[in-house]
Amino acid sequence: MDIDHFKRNNDSFGHLIGDKVIKYFALLLKKHAAEHHHVARYGGEEMAIIMPDTTLAEAMSLAEQIRIFLESSQLKRKDNTESIGKVTVSTGIALFQLGDTADSILDRADKALYRAKETGRNRVVAEIFPSR
Repeated sequence: MDIDHFKRNNDSFGHLIGDKVIKYFALLLKKHAAEHHHVARYGGEEMAIIMPDTTLAEAMSLAEQIRIFLESSQLKRKDNTESIGKVTVSTGIALFQLGDTADSILDRADKALYRAKETGRNRVVAEIFPSR
């Protein structure tokens, strides 16, 4: 998961506000994730949820709930209540496959994430499975 246009928010409102957005997003992920899921900051404004024993449909549904909740949040600066505008997230989902390494599954999730960004952002995209 990657917060859309994060650099623009950081440049407009400063790094302290950017850090607060990241913390808000992390809390949102923890709130929506199941007890057996693992939420992690992957770098910068990117987060990951590792979801063992979760189907693709369940993962897509959870990611969509998070996307909708974040998009509808009315985030404001606390010092002057100025709106920081709509904050959205793009998400890429990959399923564990036999023989996967941490790098291989993250690479596939990252490719799905980039497809989400390339096709308009603020969306959830699952990896494309090769036809057999």
